[in-house]
Amino acid sequence: MNVLKTVKILRTIGPQLLFLLGRAAWPTMRLEVFGSENLAQAYQKHGQIICAFWHNRTLLLPFIYRYEMNLTHLVAMVSRSRDGQFLADFLHRFGFRSIRGSTSTGGTGTFVQATRIARQGYDIAIAPDGPRGPRCQVQPGIIKLAQMTSLPIMPVSYQVSIRRELHSWDRFIIPIPFAKVAFEMAPAITVPRRSRQKGLEQARKLLENRLIELDLTTSLRLRQHGKPGETLAQCTGPRKH
Repeated sequence: MNVLKTVKILRTIGPQLLFLLGRAAWPTMRLEVFGSENLAQAYQKHGQIICAFWHNRTLLLPFIYRYEMNLTHLVAMVSRSRDGQFLADFLHRFGFRSIRGSTSTGGTGTFVQATRIARQGYDIAIAPDGPRGPRCQVQPGIIKLAQMTSLPIMPVSYQVSIRRELHSWDRFIIPIPFAKVAFEMAPAITVPRRSRQKGLEQARKLLENRLIELDLTTSLRLRQHGKPGETLAQCTGPRKH
């Protein structure tokens, strides 16, 4: 019973504790940005994006979006599991919304809800290999969502100079304070509304390849000098909420 109580307490206070620890550690990290022109072009042309990233890169992205891009108009696709509830509570600390149910398992209701929120001007954040994997394999749900909403998919990733990797299915990355963070954005991917199955599969494979390439390039970027983190706020233009 004591163990069960401890687990329940951790699930209750864990999101707030993680947020506070991350908020304290974030100013110690040095964020360097690569590919900011891709983000700027996507916002200038479409005004919104679908942000795509591997599940193991989830932790730092809320800090980048909120404190470097100065945006709060974000909704994340979160699973209905207990871990998903933890993540939803964590994201709520940043002022972000969440949709419970992944695009691969949530059914039609998830797509309808995501489409409705997209019409309100929200960016959508999705880990296309979550919530259970396989690791680094894009599931087709994100492609269908991009087709339905006409929003571009922005592939993003980061690498951290000082980190730990958990022994989880996704090898979740835990950054260590005072690390350098190399954050990179690839060119956006658009999915035409009239795309057929072959075109959807081509878009899915393209996204998967770009995210895999970002894994490699961000590791190399740790030895290079990029633009400062403040660059990201300039990419959003007038779209600041």
